[in-house]
Amino acid sequence: LAVVSEIRSAAKVWNDVATSDLRLAYGGLQPSGTTQASLGISVGFSDDITPGLLALGGPEVRGPQTAGPNGAFVPIVRARILLNRDLTQWLPSAPTPSYSELFFTTVVHEFGHTLGLQHSLTSSVMSTAVTSATTKAAPLAADDIAGISLLYPAVGYLSTVGSLNGRVALSNGTGVNMASVVALSASYPAISALTNPDGTFQIDGLVPGQYF
Repeated sequence: LAVVSEIRSAAKVWNDVATSDLRLAYGGLQPSGTTQASLGISVGFSDDITPGLLALGGPEVRGPQTAGPNGAFVPIVRARILLNRDLTQWLPSAPTPSYSELFFTTVVHEFGHTLGLQHSLTSSVMSTAVTSATTKAAPLAADDIAGISLLYPAVGYLSTVGSLNGRVALSNGTGVNMASVVALSASYPAISALTNPDGTFQIDGLVPGQYF
């Protein structure tokens, strides 16, 4: 029950983003191997996770491209989080590893993947554990909030933020793929994006102001 409580609390982190209309609801416990056909996220435990990883998460079933109020998108129909069954991996020195900060922030991170967010290099919860600066007390950074709000915007959110775009290229003009571009400001937290294969990028979700 303690583990379930931590998982539900991790999901609630995303529910508490006021600028996002996304809301997750707890669906209860199911026997291992139960086939799920309805819209949702399955959370399970396994011994077959790649060595060096604590968890995996992401979409499993995608729907066809759909026209939405904010443009075309590919809906996530089913997603899954797979956690390491050996709970001592999370906090070897304590008898209640489900309460560890690493367990909680990892579950928040994997929920982010199931909702459509990718890795970030802005020390947010969607960064890797090595580069993340978020905590159980403050699990989301501005980059996380912007990401989930852009995917599932609350009414009026998009009219309050802006975008920066450009291109990263080598001296010969060749675009740089997967470069991290960060919008820095003296007044607002950092928000970042990765470049496309041609080097172009667009950083969305920026509060109006001056950025570098």
